[in-house]
Amino acid sequence: MVQSRTKFLAVIALSISTLLMASAPSQAQDDMRARGDRACGHDAKRVCKKFNGQGDMAMLGCFQQNKVRLSRSCSKFLTGIGQLH
Repeated sequence: MVQSRTKFLAVIALSISTLLMASAPSQAQDDMRARGDRACGHDAKRVCKKFNGQGDMAMLGCFQQNKVRLSRSCSKFLTGIGQLH
């Protein structure tokens, strides 16, 4: 009885730790998206408005093709995350 309860608690602990680890990348991704929106939101509307709603990769491609037209904050953000050279 004690051994089965110990196994049960171990499984619960493992499940909880797995859930916590899985949520960390999601939170990091949400934080990165928020930073990107702050840095590049104006550029998305001004320079790449025809790509709105087409996904992150389409918008990133537009930013990369129009890097000389980007604001300083957007250029700095994209350079900092390795997406603009």
